[in-house]
Amino acid sequence: MYGTALVRRILCAVCVLLVLAAPAAARVEIEMAGGPTGLEQNLRGHLRLDEEPCNAPRWRVRRLFARAEAEFEPALRAFGYYRAQLTKTLRFDDACWVAVFALELNERVSIRQRDIQVRGEAAQDPSLGRVLAGLPLSEGAPLNHGDYAAIKDRLRRFAAERGYLAFRFERQELRVDPDQAAADILLVANSGPRYRFGELRLSEQPLDEEFVRRMIGVQAGQPYEVQAITALNRALRDTGYYQRVEVRPLRAQAEGIDVPLELLLEPAKRHAWRAGVGFSTDIGPRASLRYDNRFVNTRGHRFESALSLSPVLSGLSADYAIPGVDPRRETFSFGAQLAHEDNDSARSDSATLTARQTMARGDWTYSRFIELLYENSQIGQEEADATLLMAGVALDRAVADDLLKTRRGYRIALEARAAHDALLSSTSLLRFHAKLKGIYRFGDAGRLTVRGDAGLSLVDDFDELPASLRFFAGGDESVRGYAYKALGPVDDDGEPRGGKHLLSTSLEYEHPVVGDEWWVAGFIDAGNAFDSDDIALRYGYGLGLRWYSPVGRVRFDLAFPDDTSDDDWRIHFGLGADL
Repeated sequence: MYGTALVRRILCAVCVLLVLAAPAAARVEIEMAGGPTGLEQNLRGHLRLDEEPCNAPRWRVRRLFARAEAEFEPALRAFGYYRAQLTKTLRFDDACWVAVFALELNERVSIRQRDIQVRGEAAQDPSLGRVLAGLPLSEGAPLNHGDYAAIKDRLRRFAAERGYLAFRFERQELRVDPDQAAADILLVANSGPRYRFGELRLSEQPLDEEFVRRMIGVQAGQPYEVQAITALNRALRDTGYYQRVEVRPLRAQAEGIDVPLELLLEPAKRHAWRAGVGFSTDIGPRASLRYDNRFVNTRGHRFESALSLSPVLSGLSADYAIPGVDPRRETFSFGAQLAHEDNDSARSDSATLTARQTMARGDWTYSRFIELLYENSQIGQEEADATLLMAGVALDRAVADDLLKTRRGYRIALEARAAHDALLSSTSLLRFHAKLKGIYRFGDAGRLTVRGDAGLSLVDDFDELPASLRFFAGGDESVRGYAYKALGPVDDDGEPRGGKHLLSTSLEYEHPVVGDEWWVAGFIDAGNAFDSDDIALRYGYGLGLRWYSPVGRVRFDLAFPDDTSDDDWRIHFGLGADL
């Protein structure tokens, strides 16, 4: 006990001695009225005296003090102050020294005339006008040497990005008249010719060269552009055929204005197996296994299959994909699927054959399909044994700054399908389904999420419609507070039988509470499935907790339904991306 107290006293004494021995901080005071942001920091950055401690030799402090005016001059001129006046004092005392610099900035130099000329082929480039319009230091603006350097850097960057690889400045003049507090800028540049993409050199890889060139989308003779190289790099990575892609412009080997492109393509593994597990309150625990054959042949054909198991929804699927004429934007696929679903409202077993064409158009993904469905459903006390040959179209658009953790973005999914009882179908059907989700974050504060889901079906004989084509509401992604697919018209025994139409919406606000990983949420959901124009909306509301884990958002919600005939509250749990 005594020994411990003695050690503590010794440590405290050592700490006091270290504090006393450390040199006290000296003081450099800079006094000035006004001045732009960053000026004082720039002045101190040039002033070597600002780095000296209190115990520095007096001769060195005096020498650096005498140099202060010369050191301030470039810092002041960088911000356009060419006629500033400096008054300075230095005093010593027993403890330290203090230097005071009083600056009278006087009139700041402004831009009297700015003349920027770009000659050569770039003069006809529409992009140049947008670059020139966005340059700083327009006439009347205060002079800032950093902005002057930024003008030249921006023009050089424009030239490099657009392929004017021989760009050079012929004149670079910044003339300052301190007496008039005016400055004139004259920049004359010659862009030279715009270079082109030359020969495309492909590394050895398992796909036909003709097919790879169709994927590339860049042709020899096309104007050189850095954005096209970046897009090519990303597009080849996204195909899934390669685990590493590197596109190298060989400028040193240019022939005239043609720059060869070297594509180093490292193939991904031909066979890929992926296993996964998850959980949600809608379908409970789930396990999945996926197999991909990325190189069925040298023409880019692929085979994909997946098995998923859960207490509510299980399935086995297989798809054969064939790239179209433009493999980046078009794919044909032929697939088969077996599915089993057993929820509180219905049980169904189905088999599906599908032929689909998928096309990318900007941010939109468009597909048209023919689907043959056989499904046996037990819905309450009803049994439906249906065969439907359906033709349909689907549109999907996702725009977001980050699909996993979105600050601003939205997703739209639209689908229409039709069947006729004269074409291998149990009943005639016309069905529309639309989903919308939007996310907006308020700066670094909270985030608002709006979700909508609407469906409409016209059917000759509703009793012939299988469970997968009927509309239900309730669950994690519908009206929380109610069980999965628990809402909709009911049969004579009060069991949900599904509806012809659907309408649901949700409004949710999330707010960060611990860093940017843990959030709290409040929400209200509304919706129902129905058969006629008379819709009885059901509401759910509650609070939630969000954790943005490295693998996606973990969501935990405590929801309360407006109808408590079954449950007073429900817990909803899920894991997945924002959009």
